[in-house]
Amino acid sequence: MYKFIILLLILFVPLTTFSQDKYFKLPQAKTQKPFLIFNKNIIGNDFLMNRFGTSEKEAREKIKEMYVLIDKQNRELSDYYNLTEHGLVLFDLKDSLISKTQSELNKFFGLDKQNEIYIDGYLLESKKYSIALIGITEIEIVEPDGINGLKNRVLNIWTLGKSKRYFKNEN
Repeated sequence: MYKFIILLLILFVPLTTFSQDKYFKLPQAKTQKPFLIFNKNIIGNDFLMNRFGTSEKEAREKIKEMYVLIDKQNRELSDYYNLTEHGLVLFDLKDSLISKTQSELNKFFGLDKQNEIYIDGYLLESKKYSIALIGITEIEIVEPDGINGLKNRVLNIWTLGKSKRYFKNEN
């Protein structure tokens, strides 16, 4: 019986390891930067960090709390699951940020308000998130093609500058 249990563990542990959900992203999503979320539902970038002040003391005065998430989350339990491939940093600020909802951005660009939005190439699965205006570096309309597998046009909002978007694999 003991050998049978060991055999089952050897057979099924690798299956559960590789059965985790994949990340939904565009082919050009090749960053290794963590996503930054401010005040629980606003996606931004490190440019917002510069807004906090030039010294560590000034920055500390504007941040109430900061959380770093490096573990892969469960898609059913986490509405930011798809943003966690390279980690997530959450900030609770004393100040508010000017942001736009996903439906507002879609409407502005002439797309259906319920259309999907990608952030730095990663699908934003939850509609509760908005995007900090100061955190947007570029917005592109991505057309469906055989490579990206999209069914309709979508917005891809870059919060990263062009020099930070792609990494070089040094293997």
